[in-house]
Amino acid sequence: MSLQAILDAVRTSGHAQLRDLEVNADTQVREILANAGAEAQKAREEACARASAPAGRERARILHRAHLEGLRILGNVREDLVNAALDQTRGRLANARNEYSYPLVLRSLVEEALAELDGSAEQDRGIQLRADPRDQALLSRILSDMGLVFQVQYVLNCWGGLTAQSEDGQVVVVNTLEARLERAIPYLRRFLAAGYEDEQNGEEACTEMGEERLAMTQTKAQSNDWF
Repeated sequence: MSLQAILDAVRTSGHAQLRDLEVNADTQVREILANAGAEAQKAREEACARASAPAGRERARILHRAHLEGLRILGNVREDLVNAALDQTRGRLANARNEYSYPLVLRSLVEEALAELDGSAEQDRGIQLRADPRDQALLSRILSDMGLVFQVQYVLNCWGGLTAQSEDGQVVVVNTLEARLERAIPYLRRFLAAGYEDEQNGEEACTEMGEERLAMTQTKAQSNDWF
């Protein structure tokens, strides 16, 4: 082989090695740049997360306070509704004597009071009753219809009803309308509060259903616009 041929072969081999080096260098540069971009994006995301974390916690605190305030307001409204219903009940009972059903109510109160005293007195004549003077005529007729004769003192001032006492005075049954209402108020409060809560939940469910139906209607209308 001539000297020129040898030089040409060396030159060709050198150019090939140089191209390989350039390709490898370009590949490494691209990998480095890609890794650097990924690391930079990750660093930006972590920085954003750290920056937004306090805002997220503050938003959660605000929403929690708003939720508690809403529960407090709702509780106050429910309490006002319960009190209003109880006030209406008191007003109705205060005028019970004007109701056509009052004779039946008074007879039931008499029967319940005497049932409470059953066995507390050796003889019926030992039982003492107290009632409102406004009920004298009605109570006398009720006792007569029941075939009972008791000593009745018309000394009470009440919405209606009576008290019954055993002969020895150890057992006293207060069966006036006021007393009956006061004993029932704790149960009425729970009953009314539960009723208003169920009504509120029903309204919220209806509202949610209405919103869902509205959204479905709007979606359907939008779909129709496309076809």
